[in-house]
Amino acid sequence: MAIRVQTEFVRRGTIRIICYVYDDDGALVAATSVSISIKNPAGTVVVDEAAMSATATGVYEYFYTTTTAVVEGDYQVEVDILDTSYHTFVHGHFNMVAGINE
Repeated sequence: MAIRVQTEFVRRGTIRIICYVYDDDGALVAATSVSISIKNPAGTVVVDEAAMSATATGVYEYFYTTTTAVVEGDYQVEVDILDTSYHTFVHGHFNMVAGINE
């Protein structure tokens, strides 16, 4: 079974963003720290280097709660993974749309 990645969300919901951290051998490992930044379609930073919570070894999550006031469109995500003194940056995105009954 393939993992389905959802990238479109309705405003006024909560978006769960998950980051997996692997070592060179493909095993999940704990990082020194993992932080997330999110930019809205207008280029405004709406989350600035917030800490992601570890849920298991090498698995980190962040919950982004939205309202009907958030801007619709493509949001850019950047995760900064710090391993001792080395930074690795992972990028992604999601799309925010209006709900039917707004």
